[in-house]
Amino acid sequence: MRGVQSRPCCRSFWGNSLHRFHPSPNLLLIGGPKTGTTSLMHWLASHEQIHHPWPNESHFLMAGPAEFPTSPIHPKGTAILAPRADLDGVDDHQWIMDKSTFHLYSQRALEAVCEHLPEARVVITLRHPVDLMLSMHQEHRKRLIEYDTDQATMIEMSRRQSFQPDEGVPETYSFLRFPRLKAPTLQWVEALGDRVRVVPLSSIATDPLQTTNNILSWLEVERMPEGTSLPRYNERGEMNPSGWAKTLREPPSFLSKLARTLLPTKGLRRAILDPIRSPGFKPIAADSPVMDEQTRHELESAFAEEIEFQENLASYIDPSIIVGGD
Repeated sequence: MRGVQSRPCCRSFWGNSLHRFHPSPNLLLIGGPKTGTTSLMHWLASHEQIHHPWPNESHFLMAGPAEFPTSPIHPKGTAILAPRADLDGVDDHQWIMDKSTFHLYSQRALEAVCEHLPEARVVITLRHPVDLMLSMHQEHRKRLIEYDTDQATMIEMSRRQSFQPDEGVPETYSFLRFPRLKAPTLQWVEALGDRVRVVPLSSIATDPLQTTNNILSWLEVERMPEGTSLPRYNERGEMNPSGWAKTLREPPSFLSKLARTLLPTKGLRRAILDPIRSPGFKPIAADSPVMDEQTRHELESAFAEEIEFQENLASYIDPSIIVGGD
């Protein structure tokens, strides 16, 4: 494959105009969420032929009003804006990667790839639906200051909906829609065929190096040498509950007023205060909440079709596009 020729954003006399580059990313990690995509993104981005222009996720294929709720506090219609891309050295890379775990569920994203990105390769990652549901809840609790619903309450809210997702109920949508990977996976595979690789989380967990190398071979680039260390990223945790961390995340009103007086512009406040406040937002390691067997069985029953799909994956899709660790 030819190297990527970039055309960064044009600079006008008045400053920056629209931010654009061509061609678009051609290696897409599309989800699902909490299925090992963050680790896989970092491992692939460390390869000399793969460039990842964004700090984490961009959601560039579904930018605009959200097609569905993306968290309990972000309902359908919430504006999604792609962050600015880092194009330094982009010409030197064969693959430009994007990792956006909501793309898997986005009709807008699928249509964009089918119609406008004919050479793009797509990686889909899978995880047991109950584990994904519970991990998604812990992730929201870890990242969202405004979200403090505990696991038992979340499950009870889902139970009242018979464990069926409803776009009009963002409080439960993440936990009931995103674990349902069967339909979107089959849709992407049917549309793109051999341009897709499907990676169960078990492959990433059991043999991360071999799994990564299998993907690199598919991309026709050099494999990583034996013994390469691949650290894990975005593992389970929770928001720091200590008093000092809470104060940094949500300062008392008198401190906020004082900061506005002493630092009159938003840019100045961010430049000075963001580094001071950032430790308060850093998650700490934490185990998942304990769940009784009866509730676990109830959730497995609710997601029975999804579990069967993953247990018999090779009977649903061509085994040659499934990436294992062997």
